[in-house]
Amino acid sequence: MKGYEIFEQKYLKPYKDDGIDPNDIKIGFLDFLREIKSDAEGISRLSSFMVVGIDEVLYMTKAEDRLTMARKIHNILQSAASVLEKKKIQVQIVSKGRLVPGDSLFLEYRGEKLPLAFIFGSTIRNDVRGANVYTTGFNLST
Repeated sequence: MKGYEIFEQKYLKPYKDDGIDPNDIKIGFLDFLREIKSDAEGISRLSSFMVVGIDEVLYMTKAEDRLTMARKIHNILQSAASVLEKKKIQVQIVSKGRLVPGDSLFLEYRGEKLPLAFIFGSTIRNDVRGANVYTTGFNLST
């Protein structure tokens, strides 16, 4: 399935010997948003991104503004969905914090509960060699 794969950094190689291989292009979360917002068409076909820093972006946003920020991020990602799908892009969203499933997916980071479900919508939990990987399509189901 093409779309977003969301998982914790600890499941990556070299942190885990049989871990998940990181995608080729490592990019910060804000830089990724900037790139797809300004020139999604310019992204090379079959590119594979490892996007880091979503936890920092949400953590640095004031607590009362986090849901608004999450919705803005959701809209930016969703606006590029058809281009990313057409170009068969692979995107890993890697978090330093702990992903916690429940009624909705959230991220525990530095003692804060950060709202991932408002960004990525409904996700499907998969077990990949002992790693919990949450996936969702580029259209970000809600």
